[in-house]
Amino acid sequence: MDALDLKERIINDDKIIDVLEALGMHHINPNNSKYITCGMPDGDRINSTVIYTDNLHVDAYTRNIIDPYGGSDIISLVSFINGTYITESIKWLCDVCEYDYYGQEIKKSKFAEWIRDMWKVSQESKDEDSEKLKPLDERILNYYGNYVNDLFEKDGISYETQIEFELGYDLFYHMVTIPIRDELNFLVGVKGRLFKEKVNDDENKYLYLHSCAKSKVLFGLNKTKQYIKERQEVIVVESEKAVMQLWTLGIKNAVAIGGHILSPTQVKKLTYLNVPIVIAYDQGAEIGKDGKVDKTFYPNEFNKFLENQTVYCLYDKAGKILNEKESPSDNPLKWEALYKNKFKVRG
Repeated sequence: MDALDLKERIINDDKIIDVLEALGMHHINPNNSKYITCGMPDGDRINSTVIYTDNLHVDAYTRNIIDPYGGSDIISLVSFINGTYITESIKWLCDVCEYDYYGQEIKKSKFAEWIRDMWKVSQESKDEDSEKLKPLDERILNYYGNYVNDLFEKDGISYETQIEFELGYDLFYHMVTIPIRDELNFLVGVKGRLFKEKVNDDENKYLYLHSCAKSKVLFGLNKTKQYIKERQEVIVVESEKAVMQLWTLGIKNAVAIGGHILSPTQVKKLTYLNVPIVIAYDQGAEIGKDGKVDKTFYPNEFNKFLENQTVYCLYDKAGKILNEKESPSDNPLKWEALYKNKFKVRG
């Protein structure tokens, strides 16, 4: 459930007071039809916080609850009090209100749907994947098992890391399986990698064995979130393999976007981490299918972030370190050299 749907449902179902009570707010006063006043759990003032009942905007006069996008609403209030990431806050609200986080949305009037669609078009790219994340039955992984393999070990992913990321094997397609989990640790997809070193042109090296709305996922965030907070930095790579390679090297603050173009949802999830971002794409990510260099590629990626968001890029400008299509994480020495010379591009 996304933020807009959640807030609309909380308002329609008159769940605002339930949420405030669950948060531990005190002196909750709903006497005004337009807003509710209350005090912070650890505060003395009985009316330090005002929640507007028509849109769930929050004015917190004694606390700075504003999120990276400048928002101050019921979700940012939950994030501030509970110390949670935005997705965790949304899930918490769903649990308190007894909503299914991945379930069906409430039925809206045609006019409400039109208003909401117009808002989304103005806020997000039209190319955003419209498919929603759906949790899969965990028992699916029993079919693939949990096996280590020499192919990945030779590629810089230790056996311990393979076990950590629950790698398995598909006997029918002869593929190493990579479970895809969202930041709440729910299984939302399974990706397969053909079990052979050299892949023919007519073969698919990677294949989703269980489809996934990949533009809505930052692979590895369920495991790396705590290290991102500790390091105060998130490294953004293209592939799931790169996250596991870095994890093997002890670099546990990376996430993968499952491609080389950031989706609006991925940009938002990265921004809400509220730490500097390091873009570390494969060599030649800016080269199009026609073989020509797209000089606007990297600027377009950087411009997806807020102006005040600190963004670095890890890039082999001279092309003397990385081979074509090589990932910076493929070689520890190359990674070290490139990371040392990363440069700021925003913020």
